[in-house]
Amino acid sequence: MKEKEKCTPCEANFERNIEHLVKEGEAPTSKQRHEKEREVKAAFEESKPKK
Repeated sequence: MKEKEKCTPCEANFERNIEHLVKEGEAPTSKQRHEKEREVKAAFEESKPKK
């Protein structure tokens, strides 16, 4: 296995862009994203046919 490589400039720019979007309110925060993921999973669990 290779050791973890350092971030490339593109990856660093990507992270900065994501942080900027979050600060501008155009993207959900990680807390909001996790809450939505739980909602979606719960909805799918409810719609699955019971065995």
